[in-house]
Amino acid sequence: MPKYIYCCDECKNIFEIVHSMKEKLEICDKCKGSLSRVPPQIFINTQQKKVDIDCKVGDIVKNHIEESKKELKNEQDRMKVEEYK
Repeated sequence: MPKYIYCCDECKNIFEIVHSMKEKLEICDKCKGSLSRVPPQIFINTQQKKVDIDCKVGDIVKNHIEESKKELKNEQDRMKVEEYK
C-alpha cells in the first residue's frame, strides 16, 4: 500500500500514513480540522524546528528555496575569510 503525507489546515500537524489508494483522510485526529494531502515528491524534514507554515506546496517549496539561499550565502561568506593552502 502507498504512503501518503497529510497536513491539517487547522493545527498544521504534518504526518505520514499508509492506506489504500481508494481511501482519503479528511479529518485530523488531533483537532478534528480538515486535512490536505501533500504531494509525495516534496520532502518535509520534521526534525527541524516547527514553523507555522501554510500547507500549500508552493509555500513549502518557496521556504525551502529561501533557506537554501541563506545557507549558500553563509557558506560563501565563510569561504571568503578562510585561507586555503
